[in-house]
Amino acid sequence: MGGTNEKLLFSKTLTKTDINNKFSVKCKSLASFPPSGAQKYFQDFNAEDEKGKKWLFRLRIRKGKHKKPVTSAGWRRFVRQKGLKIHDKVSFFTGHNEAEIATGVKYKIKVQKAVIVLKAVLGHAPCSG
Repeated sequence: MGGTNEKLLFSKTLTKTDINNKFSVKCKSLASFPPSGAQKYFQDFNAEDEKGKKWLFRLRIRKGKHKKPVTSAGWRRFVRQKGLKIHDKVSFFTGHNEAEIATGVKYKIKVQKAVIVLKAVLGHAPCSG
């Protein structure tokens, strides 16, 4: 993860909304995701985790003035299976080697668990699950 042919798109420390509802994506990162094509307000994409498991997510763009993108479908399942909590960190990467192109996976997702001591976040450690 984060290898020589991978580019960090963005990282985010998870909030209560990210854990319980949907994962909001920074607007400036939207250009890094697949174009919406015929579906003007959403796009499905695969992201591969550290263990090689593929996760299907749906990136939705809100209609109206505030077009802040959110990852909805697939996100809650990812949160549950990874045991994510508030203050954990999620990073999205992109890479385009031949194997990724052949399998249709152009995105990677990396999880880091918050290291908390006496209610203070001291840093983040790689997720083993």
